[in-house]
Amino acid sequence: MTENEWLDGLRGLPDEAILKLHFSLQEKIKKHYKMRDKESNLNKAIEYCKQQIALSPLAISALKRNQAMYNDGEFFAPSHYGYKQYSVILKKKKDLDELDRIKKKMINEGWRIS
Repeated sequence: MTENEWLDGLRGLPDEAILKLHFSLQEKIKKHYKMRDKESNLNKAIEYCKQQIALSPLAISALKRNQAMYNDGEFFAPSHYGYKQYSVILKKKKDLDELDRIKKKMINEGWRIS
């Protein structure tokens, strides 16, 4: 299944379901990255980062429709854990091309840079 096919299957979900998946992936990233020195946990953390990043356009749209994300009518975007953690991994691997690509994607989607 391609990333676009996966996303197409999620597009009709309510915002609450999109955000639940977004935060579920975040917890999986944290769990596996903490155990990155054991077995295949680093690879699992990377895959969950990629999934959360793939989901990010739907997640930011859901957040923008959430009034709790606004202060005096202005939207305040949060940072994105998957982007942040994957950036750390890419820096360690010295994969600067992929790092540049995902940073541009993050900025274009409107996530806060941290």
